[in-house]
Amino acid sequence: MKLIITGATGFIGRNFTETLHSKGFDILATGRSKKVGKEILDSGIYFEPLDILNKEQVNHVFSKCDCVIHCAGKAADWGNYSEFYRINVEGTRNIINACRKHFIKKIIFISTPSVYYSGEDRFNIKEEEPLPKKQFNYGKTKLIAERDLLELAKEGFKTIIFRPRAVYGKYDQTIVPRILAMSDKKEFPLINDGKALVDITYIDNLTNAVLYSLTVPDKSWNEIYNISNGDPISIREWFSIVLEVFERKFNPKNIPVPLAMKVARINEFMSKLPLGKKEPQLTKFSVGYMSKSLTMSIEKVRKHLNYCPEFSNKGGFQIYNEWVTN
Repeated sequence: MKLIITGATGFIGRNFTETLHSKGFDILATGRSKKVGKEILDSGIYFEPLDILNKEQVNHVFSKCDCVIHCAGKAADWGNYSEFYRINVEGTRNIINACRKHFIKKIIFISTPSVYYSGEDRFNIKEEEPLPKKQFNYGKTKLIAERDLLELAKEGFKTIIFRPRAVYGKYDQTIVPRILAMSDKKEFPLINDGKALVDITYIDNLTNAVLYSLTVPDKSWNEIYNISNGDPISIREWFSIVLEVFERKFNPKNIPVPLAMKVARINEFMSKLPLGKKEPQLTKFSVGYMSKSLTMSIEKVRKHLNYCPEFSNKGGFQIYNEWVTN
């Protein structure tokens, strides 16, 4: 089976690339980082540089295959809508058109559960539940891409959309590194004392979900699936486990939500000034996302894809630690 992977030089895409190649799949890895691309090539996996915003390049690089796994995109809690739209919507449309040109009828898309965020506590969210009308730029553009992909069913395409929460593991340069960086401070800030209950996802659990999806019957396609470790955890416990695994100190300090939100507003205002930083250290969205509970049901993916999380919350962090230290 031949697979094309976009965003293969990023965290999630690179893990997909290496694992699926090790399982015997014929991989065409694509991405923007020439440095990582060379590392992928040196490991024996075919790689082509690709900017998904370049229509001609996408059409040239793509070739007939069994499925495209689309990981490339802009993920952040801050930024101009136009930039999110260009990459997440127009970039996805370029992928869609290349699939049309090369008669590729299956697409797996990595989306986001941030589309569920409403500013209130939410538990055991199912995929079919109504989404909040107000969406931040990232989630808003991911939803447009999702809808474009699901519309392809009218043309005989088959799409699977995954919404994985807080993915961590090998090559992660965001979640765990940020937690470790905060541990270097005298006190570890916890918004709302870290009481919020959330889902997290070890990368190999997400990779297994993709692997399962490649062989499921047609009735399981053209669907959206939540993905997590299936074991909700409080923010406080999550961070403490990471620091325990990495043998770091944990001296938590409660930051009330109103105070955190005030700081976020100031950060955002300063970032908009001519000489301000491009991205604020704290945003209103990140405060809400870390202070409000958000857990998801994974019953649908269990039923349709026979998904069963193989790796636990702590087990995933232990494996990640082994990778970092070796």
